[in-house]
Amino acid sequence: MVLLTPALRALKRTYPESHLTLLLRPLVMDLMKTHPYVDTCIVDTKNRGRYRSLAELMRRIRRAAFDVAVVLHPTSFRNALLPFLARVPVRVGTNVNGRGMLLTASCEDDTSVHEVHRYLRVLQLLAIDTVPDALEFWHTDTDAQTIQELLETEDVSSTDRLIVLNLGTTWRTKQWNIANFAAVIEQITHLAPDVRIVLTGSSNELALVEALPTSLPIINLIGKTSILQLGALLERCEVCLTCDSGPMHIAAAVGTPTVALFGPTSPARHKPYGTGHTTIEKPVECRPCYKRTCHRQNALHLCMTEISIAEVVKALEIKLHQQVRAA
Repeated sequence: MVLLTPALRALKRTYPESHLTLLLRPLVMDLMKTHPYVDTCIVDTKNRGRYRSLAELMRRIRRAAFDVAVVLHPTSFRNALLPFLARVPVRVGTNVNGRGMLLTASCEDDTSVHEVHRYLRVLQLLAIDTVPDALEFWHTDTDAQTIQELLETEDVSSTDRLIVLNLGTTWRTKQWNIANFAAVIEQITHLAPDVRIVLTGSSNELALVEALPTSLPIINLIGKTSILQLGALLERCEVCLTCDSGPMHIAAAVGTPTVALFGPTSPARHKPYGTGHTTIEKPVECRPCYKRTCHRQNALHLCMTEISIAEVVKALEIKLHQQVRAA
Protein backbone atom coordinates (compact mmCIF):
# COMPACT_ATOMS: atom_id res chain seq x y z
CA MET A 1 0.00 0.00 0.00
CA VAL A 2 2.85 2.42 0.78
CA LEU A 3 4.53 1.59 -2.52
CA LEU A 4 1.30 2.36 -4.40
CA THR A 5 1.34 5.97 -3.28
CA PRO A 6 3.43 7.41 -6.16
CA ALA A 7 0.98 5.85 -8.63
CA LEU A 8 -2.08 7.13 -6.75
CA ARG A 9 -0.50 10.57 -6.48
CA ALA A 10 0.24 10.63 -10.23
CA LEU A 11 -3.37 9.72 -10.99
CA LYS A 12 -4.72 12.45 -8.73
CA ARG A 13 -2.32 15.06 -10.06
CA THR A 14 -3.27 14.24 -13.64
CA TYR A 15 -7.00 14.22 -12.87
CA PRO A 16 -7.34 16.57 -9.86
CA GLU A 17 -11.14 16.73 -10.12
CA SER A 18 -11.54 12.97 -10.28
CA HIS A 19 -13.06 10.77 -7.62
CA LEU A 20 -10.58 7.99 -6.89
CA THR A 21 -11.93 4.81 -5.32
CA LEU A 22 -9.56 2.08 -4.14
CA LEU A 23 -10.57 -1.57 -4.11
CA LEU A 24 -8.74 -3.28 -1.26
CA ARG A 25 -8.75 -6.08 1.28
CA PRO A 26 -9.92 -5.61 4.90
CA LEU A 27 -6.38 -5.95 6.30
CA VAL A 28 -5.33 -2.55 4.94
CA MET A 29 -8.61 -0.67 5.25
CA ASP A 30 -7.57 1.27 8.36
CA LEU A 31 -4.32 2.29 6.68
CA MET A 32 -5.89 3.60 3.48
CA LYS A 33 -9.06 5.30 4.69
CA THR A 34 -7.07 8.48 5.46
CA HIS A 35 -4.84 8.31 2.36
CA PRO A 36 -4.46 11.82 0.86
CA TYR A 37 -5.09 10.70 -2.74
CA VAL A 38 -7.95 8.25 -2.13
CA ASP A 39 -11.53 9.54 -1.92
CA THR A 40 -13.34 6.32 -1.02
CA CYS A 41 -12.60 2.63 -0.56
CA ILE A 42 -14.45 -0.52 -1.52
CA VAL A 43 -13.54 -3.42 0.74
CA ASP A 44 -13.34 -6.82 -0.95
CA THR A 45 -14.13 -9.16 1.94
CA LYS A 46 -14.55 -12.33 -0.16
CA ASN A 47 -16.71 -13.62 2.71
CA ARG A 48 -19.73 -14.75 0.66
CA GLY A 49 -17.98 -17.50 -1.30
CA ARG A 50 -15.85 -17.10 -4.41
CA TYR A 51 -18.59 -16.64 -7.02
CA ARG A 52 -21.19 -14.86 -4.93
CA SER A 53 -18.61 -12.36 -3.64
CA LEU A 54 -17.41 -11.75 -7.19
CA ALA A 55 -20.97 -11.16 -8.45
CA GLU A 56 -21.90 -8.78 -5.62
CA LEU A 57 -18.71 -6.79 -6.03
CA MET A 58 -19.16 -6.61 -9.79
CA ARG A 59 -22.68 -5.22 -9.36
CA ARG A 60 -21.42 -2.63 -6.88
CA ILE A 61 -18.69 -1.47 -9.27
CA ARG A 62 -21.17 -1.34 -12.16
CA ARG A 63 -23.60 0.81 -10.15
CA ALA A 64 -20.79 3.27 -9.38
CA ALA A 65 -20.32 3.85 -13.15
CA PHE A 66 -16.55 4.28 -13.12
CA ASP A 67 -14.89 5.72 -16.24
CA VAL A 68 -11.48 4.11 -15.78
CA ALA A 69 -10.20 1.03 -13.95
CA VAL A 70 -6.48 0.96 -13.21
CA VAL A 71 -5.54 -2.60 -12.26
CA LEU A 72 -2.40 -2.06 -10.22
CA HIS A 73 -2.23 -5.59 -8.84
CA PRO A 74 0.35 -7.06 -11.24
CA THR A 75 -0.88 -10.66 -11.44
CA SER A 76 -4.43 -11.09 -10.08
CA PHE A 77 -6.82 -12.39 -12.75
CA ARG A 78 -9.80 -11.60 -10.52
CA ASN A 79 -8.81 -7.93 -10.25
CA ALA A 80 -8.89 -7.62 -14.03
CA LEU A 81 -12.08 -9.66 -14.37
CA LEU A 82 -14.09 -7.43 -12.02
CA PRO A 83 -13.94 -4.20 -14.09
CA PHE A 84 -14.50 -6.24 -17.27
CA LEU A 85 -17.71 -7.74 -15.89
CA ALA A 86 -18.69 -4.35 -14.46
CA ARG A 87 -18.35 -2.82 -17.96
CA VAL A 88 -15.90 -0.10 -16.97
CA PRO A 89 -15.13 1.56 -20.35
CA VAL A 90 -11.34 1.97 -19.92
CA ARG A 91 -9.39 -0.82 -18.20
CA VAL A 92 -5.57 -0.84 -17.99
CA GLY A 93 -3.08 -3.18 -16.39
CA THR A 94 -0.39 -5.76 -17.07
CA ASN A 95 -0.94 -8.62 -19.48
CA VAL A 96 -0.21 -11.56 -17.19
CA ASN A 97 -1.96 -14.93 -16.96
CA GLY A 98 -4.18 -14.09 -19.93
CA ARG A 99 -5.52 -10.88 -18.38
CA GLY A 100 -4.85 -8.88 -21.53
CA MET A 101 -8.13 -10.02 -23.09
CA LEU A 102 -10.02 -8.38 -20.20
CA LEU A 103 -8.28 -5.02 -20.56
CA THR A 104 -8.65 -2.25 -23.13
CA ALA A 105 -4.90 -1.57 -22.91
CA SER A 106 -2.14 -3.59 -21.34
CA CYS A 107 1.63 -3.82 -20.99
CA GLU A 108 3.99 -6.65 -20.21
CA ASP A 109 4.90 -7.07 -16.55
CA ASP A 110 8.49 -6.31 -15.52
CA THR A 111 9.76 -7.94 -12.34
CA SER A 112 13.28 -6.54 -12.77
CA VAL A 113 12.32 -3.06 -11.57
CA HIS A 114 11.39 -1.75 -8.14
CA GLU A 115 7.76 -2.34 -7.20
CA VAL A 116 7.14 1.43 -7.23
CA HIS A 117 8.09 1.53 -10.91
CA ARG A 118 6.18 -1.70 -11.57
CA TYR A 119 2.99 0.11 -10.56
CA LEU A 120 3.90 3.33 -12.36
CA ARG A 121 4.41 1.48 -15.66
CA VAL A 122 0.67 0.78 -15.78
CA LEU A 123 -0.09 4.51 -15.74
CA GLN A 124 1.91 4.99 -18.91
CA LEU A 125 -1.00 3.26 -20.65
CA LEU A 126 -3.02 6.38 -19.78
CA ALA A 127 -0.25 8.71 -21.01
CA ILE A 128 0.40 9.84 -17.44
CA ASP A 129 3.78 11.32 -16.52
CA THR A 130 5.50 8.73 -14.32
CA VAL A 131 8.71 10.49 -13.34
CA PRO A 132 9.90 8.72 -10.16
CA ASP A 133 8.93 10.57 -7.02
CA ALA A 134 9.21 10.08 -3.28
CA LEU A 135 7.08 7.88 -1.06
CA GLU A 136 4.71 9.38 1.48
CA PHE A 137 3.14 8.23 4.70
CA TRP A 138 -0.01 9.81 6.07
CA HIS A 139 0.17 9.74 9.87
CA THR A 140 -1.23 12.79 11.61
CA ASP A 141 -0.10 15.29 14.24
CA THR A 142 -2.28 13.35 16.66
CA ASP A 143 -0.31 10.19 15.91
CA ALA A 144 2.95 12.07 16.52
CA GLN A 145 1.62 13.42 19.82
CA THR A 146 0.58 9.93 20.90
CA ILE A 147 4.09 8.64 20.17
CA GLN A 148 5.66 11.51 22.10
CA GLU A 149 3.50 10.69 25.11
CA LEU A 150 4.26 6.98 24.78
CA LEU A 151 8.00 7.67 24.70
CA GLU A 152 7.69 9.96 27.72
CA THR A 153 6.26 7.05 29.71
CA GLU A 154 9.51 5.24 28.84
CA ASP A 155 11.56 8.22 30.12
CA VAL A 156 12.57 9.27 26.61
CA SER A 157 13.12 13.00 26.23
CA SER A 158 12.62 14.97 23.03
CA THR A 159 16.41 15.21 22.59
CA ASP A 160 17.24 11.52 23.11
CA ARG A 161 18.73 9.76 20.10
CA LEU A 162 16.76 6.67 19.02
CA ILE A 163 17.43 3.64 16.82
CA VAL A 164 14.49 1.45 15.93
CA LEU A 165 14.79 -2.30 15.43
CA ASN A 166 11.91 -4.02 13.68
CA LEU A 167 12.43 -7.64 14.69
CA GLY A 168 9.76 -9.51 12.77
CA THR A 169 8.69 -10.37 9.24
CA THR A 170 5.68 -12.09 7.71
CA TRP A 171 7.83 -14.87 6.20
CA ARG A 172 10.03 -17.17 8.27
CA THR A 173 12.57 -17.16 5.44
CA LYS A 174 13.08 -13.39 5.76
CA GLN A 175 13.77 -13.55 9.49
CA TRP A 176 17.23 -12.82 10.90
CA ASN A 177 18.11 -14.81 14.02
CA ILE A 178 16.87 -13.14 17.19
CA ALA A 179 20.22 -13.90 18.86
CA ASN A 180 21.86 -11.76 16.18
CA PHE A 181 19.55 -8.87 16.98
CA ALA A 182 20.48 -9.29 20.66
CA ALA A 183 24.18 -9.08 19.80
CA VAL A 184 23.60 -5.95 17.71
CA ILE A 185 21.75 -4.29 20.59
CA GLU A 186 24.57 -5.12 22.98
CA GLN A 187 27.29 -3.80 20.67
CA ILE A 188 25.47 -0.62 19.66
CA THR A 189 24.77 0.13 23.33
CA HIS A 190 28.51 -0.10 23.95
CA LEU A 191 29.59 1.84 20.83
CA ALA A 192 26.96 4.59 21.10
CA PRO A 193 25.91 4.88 24.75
CA ASP A 194 23.94 8.06 24.03
CA VAL A 195 21.61 6.16 21.67
CA ARG A 196 18.52 4.37 22.95
CA ILE A 197 17.06 1.37 21.17
CA VAL A 198 13.34 0.97 20.45
CA LEU A 199 11.74 -2.29 19.36
CA THR A 200 8.72 -2.27 17.06
CA GLY A 201 6.42 -4.90 15.66
CA SER A 202 2.92 -6.28 15.88
CA SER A 203 1.52 -8.03 18.92
CA ASN A 204 2.06 -11.31 17.06
CA GLU A 205 5.81 -10.73 17.45
CA LEU A 206 5.92 -10.42 21.24
CA ALA A 207 7.51 -13.86 21.43
CA LEU A 208 10.59 -12.44 19.72
CA VAL A 209 11.14 -10.04 22.61
CA GLU A 210 10.76 -12.85 25.10
CA ALA A 211 13.70 -14.56 23.40
CA LEU A 212 15.96 -11.55 24.10
CA PRO A 213 18.07 -11.40 27.27
CA THR A 214 16.22 -9.42 29.93
CA SER A 215 19.39 -7.48 30.69
CA LEU A 216 19.35 -5.63 27.35
CA PRO A 217 18.53 -1.89 27.64
CA ILE A 218 15.60 -1.71 25.23
CA ILE A 219 12.36 0.22 24.91
CA ASN A 220 9.78 -2.37 23.95
CA LEU A 221 6.94 -0.84 21.92
CA ILE A 222 5.97 -4.05 20.13
CA GLY A 223 2.19 -4.24 19.86
CA LYS A 224 1.75 -0.78 21.39
CA THR A 225 1.20 1.33 18.27
CA SER A 226 -1.27 1.47 15.43
CA ILE A 227 0.18 1.32 11.94
CA LEU A 228 -0.18 5.10 11.51
CA GLN A 229 1.42 5.70 14.91
CA LEU A 230 4.24 3.42 13.78
CA GLY A 231 4.94 5.91 10.99
CA ALA A 232 5.24 8.71 13.54
CA LEU A 233 7.55 6.58 15.70
CA LEU A 234 9.80 5.67 12.78
CA GLU A 235 10.00 9.34 11.79
CA ARG A 236 11.21 10.16 15.32
CA CYS A 237 14.11 7.69 15.07
CA GLU A 238 17.51 8.36 13.47
CA VAL A 239 18.03 4.91 11.96
CA CYS A 240 15.92 1.79 11.37
CA LEU A 241 17.23 -1.78 11.28
CA THR A 242 14.84 -4.29 9.73
CA CYS A 243 14.50 -7.31 7.52
CA ASP A 244 12.40 -7.02 4.33
CA SER A 245 9.04 -5.98 5.78
CA GLY A 246 6.19 -3.50 5.65
CA PRO A 247 7.70 -1.29 8.38
CA MET A 248 10.85 -1.07 6.23
CA HIS A 249 8.82 0.73 3.56
CA ILE A 250 7.13 2.95 6.14
CA ALA A 251 10.57 3.95 7.47
CA ALA A 252 11.64 4.88 3.94
CA ALA A 253 8.41 6.80 3.39
CA VAL A 254 8.96 8.99 6.46
CA GLY A 255 12.61 9.59 5.54
CA THR A 256 14.33 7.50 8.20
CA PRO A 257 17.66 6.04 6.98
CA THR A 258 17.25 2.28 6.96
CA VAL A 259 19.54 -0.74 7.11
CA ALA A 260 17.61 -3.57 5.47
CA LEU A 261 18.57 -7.26 5.54
CA PHE A 262 17.57 -9.27 2.48
CA GLY A 263 17.44 -13.02 2.00
CA PRO A 264 14.83 -14.75 -0.21
CA THR A 265 13.67 -11.54 -1.91
CA SER A 266 15.46 -9.16 -4.26
CA PRO A 267 16.50 -5.65 -3.17
CA ALA A 268 16.19 -4.57 -6.80
CA ARG A 269 12.42 -4.97 -6.40
CA HIS A 270 11.86 -4.42 -2.71
CA LYS A 271 14.65 -2.30 -1.20
CA PRO A 272 13.77 0.81 0.81
CA TYR A 273 12.77 3.33 -1.83
CA GLY A 274 14.74 6.55 -2.05
CA THR A 275 18.23 7.60 -0.97
CA GLY A 276 20.17 7.20 2.25
CA HIS A 277 19.40 3.52 2.82
CA THR A 278 21.68 0.46 3.01
CA THR A 279 20.77 -3.06 1.95
CA ILE A 280 22.74 -6.12 3.05
CA GLU A 281 22.48 -9.35 1.06
CA LYS A 282 24.64 -12.39 0.38
CA PRO A 283 25.42 -14.10 -2.96
CA VAL A 284 23.76 -17.41 -2.11
CA GLU A 285 23.10 -19.34 -5.32
CA CYS A 286 19.44 -20.15 -4.60
CA ARG A 287 18.33 -16.60 -3.96
CA PRO A 288 16.13 -14.77 -4.64
CA CYS A 289 13.73 -17.70 -4.36
CA TYR A 290 10.62 -15.90 -3.00
CA LYS A 291 9.79 -18.95 -0.90
CA ARG A 292 8.08 -18.77 2.47
CA THR A 293 9.69 -22.09 3.41
CA CYS A 294 13.37 -22.82 2.87
CA HIS A 295 13.90 -25.90 0.68
CA ARG A 296 17.67 -26.21 1.01
CA GLN A 297 18.79 -29.72 1.87
CA ASN A 298 21.49 -28.37 4.15
CA ALA A 299 22.28 -25.00 5.75
CA LEU A 300 18.67 -23.87 6.08
CA HIS A 301 18.09 -20.13 5.64
CA LEU A 302 21.67 -19.68 4.46
CA CYS A 303 20.85 -16.37 2.76
CA MET A 304 19.98 -14.89 6.16
CA THR A 305 22.47 -16.71 8.38
CA GLU A 306 25.35 -15.53 6.16
CA ILE A 307 24.60 -11.93 7.15
CA SER A 308 27.04 -11.21 9.96
CA ILE A 309 26.51 -9.25 13.14
CA ALA A 310 29.68 -7.24 12.47
CA GLU A 311 28.54 -5.89 9.11
CA VAL A 312 25.14 -4.93 10.47
CA VAL A 313 26.71 -3.08 13.41
CA LYS A 314 29.11 -1.32 11.04
CA ALA A 315 26.23 -0.21 8.79
CA LEU A 316 24.37 1.20 11.80
CA GLU A 317 27.49 3.00 13.01
CA ILE A 318 27.91 4.67 9.65
CA LYS A 319 24.29 5.79 9.63
CA LEU A 320 24.56 7.21 13.16
CA HIS A 321 27.70 9.17 12.27
CA GLN A 322 26.01 10.51 9.15
CA GLN A 323 23.08 11.70 11.26
CA VAL A 324 25.41 13.51 13.68
CA ARG A 325 27.19 15.28 10.79
CA ALA A 326 23.84 16.23 9.24
CA ALA A 327 22.69 17.71 12.56
